[in-house]
Amino acid sequence: MAINNTRLSTTGATTVFDAVGQQAITVIYLCNTTVTACTATVFVIDSGDGTASSASNMVYSQLSLAANATHVISMEKLILDDNDLIKVQASVANCITVTVSSIAV
Repeated sequence: MAINNTRLSTTGATTVFDAVGQQAITVIYLCNTTVTACTATVFVIDSGDGTASSASNMVYSQLSLAANATHVISMEKLILDDNDLIKVQASVANCITVTVSSIAV
């Protein structure tokens, strides 16, 4: 099992996971580490998709995170192929830390 931690330092969509081979995502944690509320938008992007970070590959839109709150996204079975991406966009820079747990398939 692998863990990737990413601090979202901008308000642009940031790659938080880049699959190497086939990988299953087991859980994603979105942690607001500030005293300010913010939102997170999550994208799952196929490696061949030229519309990265668009509504066509959005899985969560403006998920509200209260100050100092964590939201857990449990995955039933999200299987990613080589070079598929997970990106997250925060409404406020330096507000959210994202942790992705994965396992090779």
